[in-house]
Amino acid sequence: IDHGKSSLLDYIRKENVVAGEAGGITQALSAYIAEHNGRFITFLDTPGHEAFKTLRSRGAKAADIAILVVAADEGFMPQTQDALDAIQESGIPFIVAITKIDKNNADIERAKGSLLEHGIYLEGLGGDIPFAPVSSKTGEGVPELLDLVLLAADLIEPSADPEASATGFVLESSQ
Repeated sequence: IDHGKSSLLDYIRKENVVAGEAGGITQALSAYIAEHNGRFITFLDTPGHEAFKTLRSRGAKAADIAILVVAADEGFMPQTQDALDAIQESGIPFIVAITKIDKNNADIERAKGSLLEHGIYLEGLGGDIPFAPVSSKTGEGVPELLDLVLLAADLIEPSADPEASATGFVLESSQ
């Protein structure tokens, strides 16, 4: 299923990684850094296909904030539930990106409704989950999404102890 995660990241980082992916489907975890308003955001791109459920879960455990990506032309799908489960299991805050708003059959209101039907209560619709409608083709809504990520980071105040020993988290490995 393609909700447009990697295409969105391609737009943000001004690259075309999607072109090198088999069938346009993310096959592995990848990390990318982008700058927005003078601040750096590290993105973990996790596979969306159901065969990669474990990788998605590992990515969520390593993240501070998640972006749940839902396509405006399809709404909530089974893989959306898998991603939501991984986010909720990790206990991290999340933002919803409603992608593909530029498509002819995009229906943002229907996508919002499908989220509500699955217990995701968006801001302005009785809940507190921030969201941004975005287009990876035109860039519409992308600055607002990045603003939401920075705002979420400010609210959770991630920090590190510079005196502590270094630790790491292995997301994926291969021989």
